[in-house]
Amino acid sequence: MVNKNVNSKNLEVIVQIASLRDSSGIHNALKQNLIEIRDFDEITDQQRKELEDRGFLRKEVDEEFYAQLIQDVNKKVYIAKNKRGDVIGFASIYNNEINIKTIRKTLQNLHIKDKEILDLLVNEKRKFAYLDQISIVPEFQRKGVGTAILEKALVEINIPLVAFIVKLPLMNKASALWHEHIGFELVGTGDGDYKGKKFEWLIYIK
Repeated sequence: MVNKNVNSKNLEVIVQIASLRDSSGIHNALKQNLIEIRDFDEITDQQRKELEDRGFLRKEVDEEFYAQLIQDVNKKVYIAKNKRGDVIGFASIYNNEINIKTIRKTLQNLHIKDKEILDLLVNEKRKFAYLDQISIVPEFQRKGVGTAILEKALVEINIPLVAFIVKLPLMNKASALWHEHIGFELVGTGDGDYKGKKFEWLIYIK
């Protein structure tokens, strides 16, 4: 059973919903893991392997983006803080109809055997939330912080939570392994055009 008051002494972190004063800390956690890739086709084989194994985030936004996100009632930002009150990680989860419509439009082809899951993703009458970003400050990675954040979120989400992990043009292997480790189920793949380039995603559901 998930602990509704996530405050692990072992982790020495507190997980909670973000407030406006946390926007700069969230942005900092993003920047520490953001890897800007202008053109996947131009990176070397060594760079490709390092990115696949380490994982990467590609959405470069400013602090105001998170300030607006925090104030949106259809989106939630969960944060983990250390004992000093510093933000050491966050996850943003979207439940906004506009964002869901954008995803459904982007996923031009779905390769999913389970008809129930396929219907969930394409049927406009059905709802799901999706995990847009999760970023943990490097020194706190692999210590259960991401898991603690997700546990807190799952207590408050009463619809399926979906994650879309990039497979092509560059496999986000580290992210896929993390999602599998914390109990997401790989249900299929999807592909489509995103920002003028062909993409393929692994689709996970929790």
